[in-house]
Amino acid sequence: MTGARAATWRSMLYVPANVPRFVAKAPGSGADAIILDLEDSVPVAQKDAAREGLAAAVETCRAGPAAVLVRINRPLQLAVRDIEAAVACGADGILMTKAMDGGHVRLVAELLDELEGAAPRAVLLPLVETATAVAQMEAIAAASPRVGGMLCGAEDLAAEIGCTSDDEVMAMIKRRMVVAAAAAGVTAFGTLGSIADFRDHEKLRDVIARSRRAGFGGSTCIHPGVIPLLNEGFAPTEKELDLARRQIAAAEAAAREGRGSFEVDGRMVDEPILRRARRILAAAR
Repeated sequence: MTGARAATWRSMLYVPANVPRFVAKAPGSGADAIILDLEDSVPVAQKDAAREGLAAAVETCRAGPAAVLVRINRPLQLAVRDIEAAVACGADGILMTKAMDGGHVRLVAELLDELEGAAPRAVLLPLVETATAVAQMEAIAAASPRVGGMLCGAEDLAAEIGCTSDDEVMAMIKRRMVVAAAAAGVTAFGTLGSIADFRDHEKLRDVIARSRRAGFGGSTCIHPGVIPLLNEGFAPTEKELDLARRQIAAAEAAAREGRGSFEVDGRMVDEPILRRARRILAAAR
C-alpha cells in the first residue's frame, strides 16, 4: 500500500488557526498530526490575521508530539502567501486545497523547493475536491516526491457532483483514490462514511474498521473526541502483530532450510503475505 515517502498519521485534527483557545488545546489532543486551518474554518475577513498569527499557532502546537500541518487557501494569490507563512514557521506539511492535476502539484512543490532550499521538510497532501480532479488522481498522487498522501474533500466534491457525501458515488471515488495512492507509494487518508458524530462510538468503530480494511491509513477529524478511536482503529491489533511476527520468523527459518514455501496457522505464506506482515510491523513501529 505505501512506500518510503508515505505519511503515517492515524489521526489528523483540524484546528481553526484563528481561534487561540482551540489552538491551545490541540497539543494535548492525542492526534498524530494537527492541521492548522487557514481555509474553510476562517472567515474571509480574517484570512490575513490568521496567516499573520500562524507562527504563534505553530509554536503552541509544537508543545506536543504531533506533526504540525497547514491547510492553505485557493486561489493562487492566497495559496502562495499561506505557503510562504507555513514554511517560515517550520510547518511539517501542507494540505493543498483543490488540487487540479499533477502540474498543479508540481508547481506547489517547486515553490516549496525554492522556499526551503537545501533542507526540504514539508510534505504535500493534495485534496481532491472537484470532479475534474477525480480523473487526475493517479497523476496527482505521483506528481512529486513531496507528496506523502492524499485526501478527498467529500463535502466540496459531493456538492459539485450533486450527490450526498455519504453516497456510494463518494465511496467509489474514495476507493479509487486508495488505488491511486498505492500505485504512487503514498497514503490514502479518509473514511468510507461520516465520522462527524463523535458520540456514536459503535458506528465510528465500524466506519474506521471498514476504512482500514479498504486500504486507508488514517483520517482527518474535526472533534478531538474521535482521535482515540482513529488511533486505535488505524493501528495494528495485537492479533495482527502476533501473526505478522510468526510469519516473518517462519520465512526466515524456511530460507535457512532452503525452502520457498511454508505454512503458518494452516495457511500457505508467500511474498504478498510477507509484504503485508512487514507493513503491519512497520506501522507498529
